[in-house]
Amino acid sequence: MLRQLLYRYVPRKMIDRPKMGFGVPMAAWLRGPLREWADALLDPAAMRAQGYLDVPKVQRKWAEHRSGQRDWQYHLWGILMFQAWLQAQSVAASPHRERLAG
Repeated sequence: MLRQLLYRYVPRKMIDRPKMGFGVPMAAWLRGPLREWADALLDPAAMRAQGYLDVPKVQRKWAEHRSGQRDWQYHLWGILMFQAWLQAQSVAASPHRERLAG
């Protein structure tokens, strides 16, 4: 019954279609509310000490993204997740954690 009512006001092709997902505004979030978090994870000194990533390349992409020159959200998100994982592993292996748990 609800569909019949909708058909009067909404084009049928908008009602009779598969469900669709939606994207999150990650590019804007990385430039806004998540910027400090991302800055901390992409700290050049920390990345150099870890030795896994090409620091100048990551820093260039981060600067281009922040300035709006390029949208590197997908590249940066993978790097940020890797950095967050490394940070979590470091905290988990910390001797301070053992003392707190004991």
